[in-house]
Amino acid sequence: MILFFYGPNEYLLTRKLRELKDRYQKSSGGNFDLINLEGSELTYEKFSSQVQAMALFASTRLVIIENIFSAPKEVQEKIKGFLEKVSQSTVVIFVQRGEPDKRLGLYKVLNKPKISQHFQNISDDKIPDFILNETISRGGKITRQSAQYLFQNLGNDFWRISNEIDKLVTYRQNEEIRREDVDLLVSKNLTSNVFLMIDDLVRGNKGRALMELKKLYLNNEPPLKILGAINYQVRVIAQIVDSGASENAFALSKKIGLQYFQVKNSIDLCKTLARQDVALIYDRLLYCDRSIKTGKIEPEEGLKELILSF
Repeated sequence: MILFFYGPNEYLLTRKLRELKDRYQKSSGGNFDLINLEGSELTYEKFSSQVQAMALFASTRLVIIENIFSAPKEVQEKIKGFLEKVSQSTVVIFVQRGEPDKRLGLYKVLNKPKISQHFQNISDDKIPDFILNETISRGGKITRQSAQYLFQNLGNDFWRISNEIDKLVTYRQNEEIRREDVDLLVSKNLTSNVFLMIDDLVRGNKGRALMELKKLYLNNEPPLKILGAINYQVRVIAQIVDSGASENAFALSKKIGLQYFQVKNSIDLCKTLARQDVALIYDRLLYCDRSIKTGKIEPEEGLKELILSF
């Protein structure tokens, strides 16, 4: 049997590969006839000997060839002509992380129904649905609103999303995962904390903004890194305000070249801001940045003054 896994979604591709390897190991009782080869080091002789060899300790052999299109072109051509000779007792999985050159002869032979599986990226607007389905598949319960909130905190880091879903499902057991559970168990990244801080500031809640700043210090985030993240988030807000915050988030993300979740998180906040408001925020941010970098004020004190100046 021949399989071909390819595409840019590293998480989904790796998970599928892991599932097949786990299934093989359980059925065969170990790794004795599981072979891993790297395309960049592959020779035709190595390939043909491995896929023709008979299984020694199991009924089948599993041969995984990573990054097959890193193999020399002449090796790819010889493999293309050899595929029909693969032993019936051998499963060969060709893997390519990322999009291969679709003009290659070997790609055209492998990219066939029932053989190939394309692991595409999931667009940001579909990730809450992914979280919802993943949670259900692991025996958990979650509303779409909570799935959206989890996405807002984690972005499109699928590995971290997977780990946090496992944590939340274990914690809630048979009960529904709530927004408060996400707040309790999921460590927000720097971008998430900074967004919440700016959101609090714009809405006039300096006390909560100072609490978010304290959380960042407790996570050992350097003050200048926090300042850089604030600067980046203000730039995002400025782009959205300048382009028209009344537009649909998905359309706007395409228009200004930002990720969907960045626009989705910020668009409601931006509807409360005028261009002169953003200009004033920039002035305060610039003054803080200059004061810290010229040594007029310590970074921690500068960030505190920035928050209190709103």
